[in-house]
Order: sequence, then C-alpha cells, then structure tokens
Amino acid sequence: MLKAVVYRLSAAFVSVLLAGSPLLAQHAPLSLCLVQTRPYASTQYDPAAGPWAIEIYDLLSARKLRGGSPLQITVLAAEIEEDVPVEVRDVRCPYVIQLRYHGGIWHGGRSPEAESDSVLFTLWKGATGKAIANGASLIPVDDRHPSKAAFRAACANLTQQIMKSLNKLP
Repeated sequence: MLKAVVYRLSAAFVSVLLAGSPLLAQHAPLSLCLVQTRPYASTQYDPAAGPWAIEIYDLLSARKLRGGSPLQITVLAAEIEEDVPVEVRDVRCPYVIQLRYHGGIWHGGRSPEAESDSVLFTLWKGATGKAIANGASLIPVDDRHPSKAAFRAACANLTQQIMKSLNKLP
C-alpha cells in the first residue's frame, strides 16, 4: 500500500514537472553579437554602436526564435572592417550579425544598375568567421539621407531577413 502511494505521488510529481513547470519550459537564449562596420577609421558615431546597429538591436531584442528561444544580443561599438574579427574574438561571440552601409558616395558614384544605397548584413560564426547568411535592404536613390520612415522600413526589412536566417540555425 505504501509503495503504491509513493509511486502515485512520484508519477504525479513527474507529470507536473513535465507538463507545466515554467522553469523547464524556458528555452535557452541564442547569444550573438551585433556590430556595424564603419566605412573609415575617422568615422565616429554617437552612440558608438552606430545608427543601424541601434535600430536593428531595438527590433531584434523584442523578438524570439520560432522555437521560443529569446535572443541574447551584445551590441559592439562600430569598427572598421579589419577590426571586427578581433573584437568578436575578445568578446567570444558565438554568432555575429555584421552590418554595412553601401552608398554611392563611398563607392565612386552611382551607376544605372545601382539606383539604390543599401544596408547589408552578414551572419557568421564567431569562432570560425564562416559566413552563414547574407542579406540586404535597399534605400531608394531619393533618400540620400533617408527619412526616419525610410530608415525604419529598411531596418524592419533587414530584421525580417535576419530572423529568417537565425531560425535556420541548428
């Protein structure tokens, strides 16, 4: 009789744990770093992370992966291209989202084929530097200095692409 009562209590305890314990239902966060590449060493941003990184962070921080895992994002100060891997290694970022602004002024003017500036992202593994995904959001030629609406629309588009790429990670 005592054995049966202990068994029933044990079975009930296990079923409560498996069915609804909020502690067990939590998903491990996906850790990643977000960095905006500065076009020149002399380029300074205020705040130091850069406007694109700040906006993308704000949009990503409110999101969760398809499986329910939250994103744990470390925003790094904007760096020139060659300094990014060093910073990532120092911080030990498992994954990195690197943002770059590609504009006609910095790249010798516009050609008829390139009627838009763009913000590009690369998702890569921090340990290996191997690119996993790339994407871009275009900014129309009329928006040389994009309005807040154009800026936010470009960032929202990029955030959707980033989330799609993050949801494909193992």
